[in-house]
Amino acid sequence: MSMSDLGDSISVPSRAALQQTVATRMELGKRFGVILCDIDRFKLINYSLGREFADRVLRQMAEVLREVLGADATVGRWGGPEFLCVINDTHNVDLLVERLRQRIERLVILSKTSRIHITASFGVASFPEDGGGPADLLNAVEAALYHAKDSGRNRAVRATTVQKRLLGMGAALEAALHEQRVVAAYQPIVDLHSGQVVAEEALARMLLPNGRVLAAEEFIEVSQHLQLTYKIDQSVIRATLERCMASLRDKAPLVHFVNISADLLRHPEVVQDLLGLIGKYCDACQDPGDTHGTLVLELTERELFADSRNVRDLLMAFVNAGLKLALDDFGRGYSSFQYLADLPFSFLKLEGSLVSRIHEPTVRAIIQGIQRIAEELKITTLAEGVETAETAAIIKDLGIDWAQGFLYGRASGQPTLAARQS
Repeated sequence: MSMSDLGDSISVPSRAALQQTVATRMELGKRFGVILCDIDRFKLINYSLGREFADRVLRQMAEVLREVLGADATVGRWGGPEFLCVINDTHNVDLLVERLRQRIERLVILSKTSRIHITASFGVASFPEDGGGPADLLNAVEAALYHAKDSGRNRAVRATTVQKRLLGMGAALEAALHEQRVVAAYQPIVDLHSGQVVAEEALARMLLPNGRVLAAEEFIEVSQHLQLTYKIDQSVIRATLERCMASLRDKAPLVHFVNISADLLRHPEVVQDLLGLIGKYCDACQDPGDTHGTLVLELTERELFADSRNVRDLLMAFVNAGLKLALDDFGRGYSSFQYLADLPFSFLKLEGSLVSRIHEPTVRAIIQGIQRIAEELKITTLAEGVETAETAAIIKDLGIDWAQGFLYGRASGQPTLAARQS
């Protein structure tokens, strides 16, 4: 069996070995469960406290999983900070996972300067209910884990819960796209030094027939599973182009941020159609020398990594048409600096969970370092998730240029269902 070495004489089965274990258990035809565990905010731990400390966290996590799950369980390294556990007992799995969650929550790991508390998120799936083959079962438990993290971390989600939700929400999303009920709401962005609203971010919303409005996080996972995210991007970009033109007519030009997904970049024909729309509707938004009336495409590391060979060419087509680029969720991933070197980003958006920890000296030092790099590259910095005046004052003192968050206003301006039907 291939093993993953965690150091200090601790080895656990590797991803390949775990896949074989799952396949072998299925051949036996007996019920079993899989638990996928992910250490919350592990990248930030690694980034701020170093690889040696992060490796110690991994070792302690492996020890806790083995201790709680017992000798009958197979505990292995799935990848990064994720561990996959194969267990016999599927009847008491909820109690078992809750015991695990609480045990990890109580764990204290000593660094050179402080006591570090960690949490973990869990996906749970069972054979044969959640998948009849290895790929289906493992995909189901991964989807459950991602839902746990998207729901706020430090919790467990069952695959059956996710699958039922996907079926119902998937039908609702397809109907909403067909009936043009996927719309945009706009959150203000403020210049920290002038106090003026200088931009806004377009955020996808889905209008239900009963008039209820769903935020993007309530349907984006479903869109990814059904490969419909590019259609959501199309709807929001079209709405933002119209908004751009309206602000110019009203002589109140703003910078307009809009998110694009890896799914959109996998559809070059859709990219070409959007470039045509940009040329048709918003010539004034294409002036790369103007700081107002500009359309900005936001991307995360996930989009950039999705297909690195083609992504740069597609993005440069937008840049050559006069649009600007923003690197979103900066501070979350490992290789974001590489993308700053590869593409002409004009904006850098600091990830909200990093900004929320601005009172920690280590985090302030990280953000100050990012700001210095941005200044050297002549990139405008924008802090996301700013909720208090105190946070705003600190990031302003650190030199951050712009900010958005509940302190300045929630996303608004989405049309009602009645307005869409009129």
